[in-house]
Amino acid sequence: MKVGIIGRTNVGKSTLFKAMTMEEVEIADRPFTTIDPNRGIAYVKVNCPDKEFGIKCNPHNAPCINGIRYVPFELIDVAGLIKGASKGKGLGNKFLTDAMEADALIQVIDISGKTNENGENTENYNPAEDLKMVREELTAWISGLIRKTRVRSNEDLAGAIFKELSGLRFKYETIKEGIKRFSVRDLDDSNLEDFIGYLLDSDKRMIVACNKMDITENLEEKLKTLKSEFKYDFVPCSAGAELTLREAEKHGFISYNGKDFEIIKDMNPQQRSALEVIKGILKRFNGTGVDLLIDTLIFKIMNWKVVFPVMDEKKLTDSQGRVLPDAYLMDESATPRDLAEKVHTEVAKNYKGAIDCRTGLKIRNDKPLDNEQIVKIIV
Repeated sequence: MKVGIIGRTNVGKSTLFKAMTMEEVEIADRPFTTIDPNRGIAYVKVNCPDKEFGIKCNPHNAPCINGIRYVPFELIDVAGLIKGASKGKGLGNKFLTDAMEADALIQVIDISGKTNENGENTENYNPAEDLKMVREELTAWISGLIRKTRVRSNEDLAGAIFKELSGLRFKYETIKEGIKRFSVRDLDDSNLEDFIGYLLDSDKRMIVACNKMDITENLEEKLKTLKSEFKYDFVPCSAGAELTLREAEKHGFISYNGKDFEIIKDMNPQQRSALEVIKGILKRFNGTGVDLLIDTLIFKIMNWKVVFPVMDEKKLTDSQGRVLPDAYLMDESATPRDLAEKVHTEVAKNYKGAIDCRTGLKIRNDKPLDNEQIVKIIV
């Protein structure tokens, strides 16, 4: 599962990326800091089921810290988009291609309005312009690709468009439904823009990270205005505060649970003062907003599921005897067979069925998995 961080230049995308992954990336207050997309592993948090069963987990792919499992997914920090990117302006089509590699998108905006469309410092810039620009650039670029499609005499329009967009991870079923819904009959159809909007809304669902909430005046009013104009979910956050806390935790100065922190190591007055400012942010906003951003995207918008595969439904162990070692993030339509494929191709090859370890009942092979389900794979 891949999530892409997109947006125009200098809104805090790389700061958010590093806060979510702790990967080393270049962060600077200037346009085009990110030249190639940064890639890393981020985590969504769920309760570990080991306490429920009175056992102790042996984490493998998903770390367990204080009863919380950190379930991994891939995160891509795409370089900043600018107006005209679909025509090659700035760093152009490469960024659009990188963005479309993702299954879901986080668009970062500067809700404070203190940077303009070119990523330069300003006052009172309207972030709604960023949302319009990114949507327009994606639509124009995809439209250009679709118009290049060649439909052979024995080929349907959906199949031809699917082939042309094959690298962008749009589903054939979505394309087919969109053509039907908007009565698209040819590649110059007047409904093409609505059709592309449907593709994006269906297969590239997006959340908006309203960054720099801590330095924003009239935050609630600005959020209300954006929500009245766009259908996205908007989550205020402070990527800078989250990154500072993650760095302090990494170096052993604090323990941090996502809501609050405790100082556990001596630090200099400047460091302590910075943390006091952040403590005020946590108290005011009930966190930095980054965890809420991830949870909202993963579980509400994408409806992805965290699933724990095991081989022994009684001991909840894998083939090596490890207790609840793995947790996988699965698509909303994923079935037990898809889970088997995720575990290993050989497991999928020998797959015979699956059992819900809580109920002891067999799971239908075509039934979508439930969130936080523990599944025995029968081979």
